[in-house]
Amino acid sequence: SNGSGSSDAWTIHLWFKPSSANQGQVIFYFGDQDTANGGYIQVMQITDTGNKILRLRYGSNSNNLRMQTSSGSLTPGQWHHIMICYDGGTTGSSQADLSDYYNRFNIFIDGSLQSTNNSHSNYGWTGGVDADNLRVGRQSGNYMRDNARVDELAIWGSDQSTNIAAIYNSGTPHDLDLLASSPDHWWRMGDGDTYPTITDNVGTAHFVMYNMTVADIVNDTP
Repeated sequence: SNGSGSSDAWTIHLWFKPSSANQGQVIFYFGDQDTANGGYIQVMQITDTGNKILRLRYGSNSNNLRMQTSSGSLTPGQWHHIMICYDGGTTGSSQADLSDYYNRFNIFIDGSLQSTNNSHSNYGWTGGVDADNLRVGRQSGNYMRDNARVDELAIWGSDQSTNIAAIYNSGTPHDLDLLASSPDHWWRMGDGDTYPTITDNVGTAHFVMYNMTVADIVNDTP
C-alpha cells in the first residue's frame, strides 16, 4: 500500500559488492510487471563521472521519486552493507510536500546514513506496489556485471532505521534471525542452498536461479 503509516513501512537489507562496469545495474526489484504504469521499488548501481553510486527509485516510470547517494559512495570490488528503509508515509503528488516525501526514506551504507541527491517525475507516487515480480540482479537489460555480488538479502515489513547499529553489527555478518526484530524474509544467497533454489530462511518466498548455473553460487562473501 502507500501512505497509511507504519503498517506500510519496509526495510531492504543486503551486502553488495559493486562492479567496475559503467552500465546501470539493477540489484533489487520488487513491483509491477507493467513498469510504465505500475509501482515498483528499484535499487541500482549507477555511474556518476566514473564513480559508483546507489540509486533508489520508487514509483512508476512516469511518477516516481529518485534518491541517489553521493559520488563514490560505492567502491568496486569492496563489500558494502546496504539498508534502505521506508517509514510508510505518503510519497506524492504535491510539489510543496516533496521534501516530506524524500524524508520517508533512509539509505544506509556500511552503517552510516547517507545524504542523497533527490529528483522526481510528477512529484512522486501515490499508488501502491503490486507484488508481481521480486528479482535480484536483473530487470530487463539492466543486470549485474563483472563479478558484482549480492549476499545476505533480507526484508522486514517495518522501518528498521533505529536498529541499524545492531543489524550492521560493526560490519560483521551475523544471524539476522537472532535480532530482537528478525526479518520477515531472509536469503543467505548460497549458504546451504541447492541449485537452482535459493531458500527463504524465514518465510516461503524461495528464489529460482534463472539463466544461471551452480557455478554462480560462489564463496566470495563479506
